[in-house]
Amino acid sequence: MKQKPLILWAFSGAIFATSALGEPRAFTSKEGKSFTAEPIKVTATEAVFKRVGASNVTVPINRFLLEDQQYLKQWAEEEKKNRIPKVEIHINTNKRDRRQDNAYEDRKGEFQFEIAIENEERNFDLKGATATLIAMGSDMDYDNTGQGVVMERTEFKKIDIEEGKTTTVKGKLVRFEYDKRGYTHGEKYTGYLFQLRTAQGKIIEIRGSTPRIENDAELILKLKQDEAFDERTFKSLAGSVIRR
Repeated sequence: MKQKPLILWAFSGAIFATSALGEPRAFTSKEGKSFTAEPIKVTATEAVFKRVGASNVTVPINRFLLEDQQYLKQWAEEEKKNRIPKVEIHINTNKRDRRQDNAYEDRKGEFQFEIAIENEERNFDLKGATATLIAMGSDMDYDNTGQGVVMERTEFKKIDIEEGKTTTVKGKLVRFEYDKRGYTHGEKYTGYLFQLRTAQGKIIEIRGSTPRIENDAELILKLKQDEAFDERTFKSLAGSVIRR
């Protein structure tokens, strides 16, 4: 029979053994009462346990023996470092693109992203998450065919979302003009990339306006604001920066 692995924890010079993190284990109160359960959420003052064949229970941490309190503290730290929460993301570009008055093909438009992020976890608060939004466009100048430009790059810091809640982050308001026929000029919006990460930098979700953009996220994330790139490869065109 295969034995379950044990983890040795050391606190204040004392060493004790326990089940691997994420498995049921015995917890003992200061009064000597014990029960077997798996912690599923730990805060600074209390812990929520999943019990086999019974409903979840919430217990103040200070009711346990010291070694159990230390175990729960370690569990919370490891959970924070390693967990990739389940989220649902809805992206609205709010893009408008219309022909200018008294103009044949001159067009103008604008966009301002609104990104709703729902934390679908029920026992985990997302804290200190970061995200990057990159909006891209095509350079419509005839001499720059196949050249793209980063119209917006926005970094979002310290995104906190409680369990089961939704928060919305907003990008910059970006206005643009272009002409795709005759005297071609300007920039036309073409797509976006959005990446959400944990506070430790682990990727939670990548969303792009097309599967191709999602597949090339690593290259796109290297691009800077106003930087020009090859639309076929998303590689930077060294030294080419479009000022708008």
